[in-house]
Amino acid sequence: MSKVLLSFETSSTICSTAIIQNNDVLSCVEELCPREHNERLPQFINTTLGDCNKTIEEIDALAISIGPGSFTGLRIGLGFCKGLAYSKGLPIIPVPTMLSLAFASKDREPKNGIIHSHSKKVFYQGFDWENNLPKMKDKAVVNNIDKYLDGREIGFHSNCGNFFNADDSIQEVIHSARHIGLLASLFFDEWIIHKPYGLVPEYIAPFEIKRSV
Repeated sequence: MSKVLLSFETSSTICSTAIIQNNDVLSCVEELCPREHNERLPQFINTTLGDCNKTIEEIDALAISIGPGSFTGLRIGLGFCKGLAYSKGLPIIPVPTMLSLAFASKDREPKNGIIHSHSKKVFYQGFDWENNLPKMKDKAVVNNIDKYLDGREIGFHSNCGNFFNADDSIQEVIHSARHIGLLASLFFDEWIIHKPYGLVPEYIAPFEIKRSV
């Protein structure tokens, strides 16, 4: 029997949920809503389920964009996903965020990509391709955007348009739960975590918590 997945994407300013079955997107709800992920997720899930006449009891697994990306967005998304997983006894499939963006551009098979982090910092990752599917060539890293403005080819970007000239033809890719869910469906058996108690977001960038003295 085919698996039904409920997927989440909250790693950017976009909040997105989708239902995937048989490697097809049955429904997807997404919206640009900075700092509103926590409030919008329950509504988006109900709408996504209703659009394809599914109930949460029919879901076999949850797929989540695991990072890198927004610190707050990743924390909210995984926290919500874990709460739902625990309450319904569902496994979680973590999907690397940058891999999902590469997958969204599979018609071009980009060799690398960048995501804006903060200030002039960006996440960078390289990819190999096999059978029109991306594989992570190396781990995502954080660097200054200037490192990638020296004429080298950039396969895609997310939210980095302000750093490029108007005549640059670098493709911008939009975060979406549909790509998270489709990748999770394709790699279901390989990536699934049945007891995701210790699952944490892949923040990548170092964060320092300052304590008052």
